[in-house]
Parts: sequence; C-alpha cells; structure tokens
Amino acid sequence: MKRFVLLITFLPILAVAQFKPFKYATVYTSAFASTPAPARPQYYINQLGEIEDITIENKYDYKSTIGIRKVARFDYENRQNRFYDGQTEHSLSTSATVGAVKGFEYVAQYDKGRQQGREYENHRYFFRYLSKYWMIKADYQRQGMVNLKYAQVDTRLRAHIGNLDFSIGIATRQSKPYGYNPIEELLDSIPWFAFAYGQGFSDFMYGIDGDLNDSIDDYDWRWEDLEGNEIADSDEDFRRHVFPDLMRRYNRDVLDSIGYLGSLSGIAGIDYYHYSDKFWMHTWANLLFMHKHTWGDEFFSFNNYVDGNQWIDYTAGVVMGWKLGRRWGLFAEGEVTKYWDKRVFGARAGINYQFR
Repeated sequence: MKRFVLLITFLPILAVAQFKPFKYATVYTSAFASTPAPARPQYYINQLGEIEDITIENKYDYKSTIGIRKVARFDYENRQNRFYDGQTEHSLSTSATVGAVKGFEYVAQYDKGRQQGREYENHRYFFRYLSKYWMIKADYQRQGMVNLKYAQVDTRLRAHIGNLDFSIGIATRQSKPYGYNPIEELLDSIPWFAFAYGQGFSDFMYGIDGDLNDSIDDYDWRWEDLEGNEIADSDEDFRRHVFPDLMRRYNRDVLDSIGYLGSLSGIAGIDYYHYSDKFWMHTWANLLFMHKHTWGDEFFSFNNYVDGNQWIDYTAGVVMGWKLGRRWGLFAEGEVTKYWDKRVFGARAGINYQFR
C-alpha cells in the first residue's frame, strides 16, 4: 500500500520532466493594505457598576502574495490584466475537474494577510496533467481563515460523451485530524476552571452586595495572569473574553502533537462544458467515497467520528452566462467544497448592461 501511495504521489513529478514547465508561465508578487471595517462598539459593566469600553480596534487589513502559475483560460474567462497580481483575478480553471487544454498546468501561490484583526496564511500548490484518457492531479491547500489544510493526489481514467467528461480513479489525502475536538474531551473529565489553572491563571473570590444593604448576597471570582495582572473581574468575563483563546491554543497544540493522517479514497468526477457567444455553461462535481485509513494514528481517523465509519466528501462548481440581446447580460457562478467536517462556499451573480 505504501509503495502504491508513493507512486501516485510522484507521478506528477515524472510528468514535469517530460515538458517545459516554465513556457508561458507567469511569476507574480503583489501587496495591498486597506482600512478595516469599523469595529462595533462593545461595553462591559463590571461588578462595581462601572462601564468599561472593551471595543477591539482592528489593525489595518492587508494581503501580500507571491506565486507562479501556468494555467490555460476557458473561453468564458476574461483575458488577464496586463499585469497578473494573483489577488484581483479569480480563475476557476484549477477548480474544475478538467482543464481547458491537455498537458501540464500548475499554480504555486502563498498569501499572508490580516482580515478584521485576524492574521492568516494561505498556501496553494496545484499540479495537473491532462491526457485524452487519463489525468493526474496534485493539490495542497491551506486556507487559514477556515482552518482547512490538506494535500491530495488523485489519478483517474477519463471518458468523453459529447460535452460531458467522466473520470474515476483513486485519491490519497494527507491532513491533520478532523472531527476530533481535544478541549471537548478534556472538559468532560475536569471543570473549566481547573483547565484555566493549568494554563497559569489564578482566581480570587470576592463577595457581592447585590441589594446594597451591606450584606453579601453572592460571590464571584476575579482572574489574574502569571504576572499578576487582572484580566477579568468575573467568571463570566473570563469565559467570554479569555477562555476562547485558551481553547483554540490547546486544540492547536494537541492536534499538532498527533501529526498528519493519511487515507485512500475512491474518486469520481463529471464535467460539462458548453460555450457560445450567446450562452455558456461550465459545471463540474467530484465525489470522494470509500475512505480507507492508511497511515498515522488510526484512533484519530475521521472514520471514527461518522456513523457507519464512511462519509461522502465533494467539490462542485458552476459558471453560467447569457447575452440577452445586444446590451443585456446575466451571469452566475459558485463553488462549494465539503471535506471532512469543513465546508467552504462562495457564489455570485449579476446583471450587465452595456451602453452604446
């Protein structure tokens, strides 16, 4: 099994050696910065009745990109700008099951940025070789904003019936554990405040005179960090504003310690393409099924977190356009990816009117 996985992993590299990988390729880099959306004001009333402004002012949004690409356009895709920057362009060529031309195509792109105060990194390394009766595709994606990270290599046979393209084969994937929530498991065995103690935080009880009659009616706890700085003046304040970051950090550390998992799956795809000056439609879908754990700690395999130990992953997309007479036009496009317990979706539609 391991020899087979290694073989289909390195097939794209063997394909590269037979072609000119940099002919018609584009190398690009760019950066932008912009003012973030204004933060919604947030206030907190502490136990003394004092109003505290806890609004988080986000730093400026930015995104920097560097990459290289060699991907053919479909007929419905706009011609690229004079300079390709990798940010303002949106190409569906790498999402579709098959490409616009036979042969070798690839994209290697890295993004680093911040959006609404959240730092992220995106990686995309895509390789595809398309022959008349078979295809090889390798794809590594890391989408920081949705915490989706995986590598996939699939090898398929192809068949054509008119504008329809069918493909079926096998895919191997490598990913972090999905479906497993370490903090949920931990908090089933210990109380939340014990976890906070283990992270170096301390709490101190105090009484509350809720009726203002010089008698204690209730109790709460204020929280301090390792340096003795007060970071919350009640349990609720701590759970709402401090605890979420602790949970995310704990999950990240535990999942990193587990390492990567590998699986082997069946994969089937369909692609339909029609283009004319008045109407075009390109739609595709891919299904991954019959998943088999191949390496890594099987205890954390996603098979263990779904009913029947099997599930369906998929990608699908559509691009449609109509020219209604000489001036009016309609367009619609959308993509959806569901892998493990992650789902990424995007769609847009519009009307165009051209003045003469």
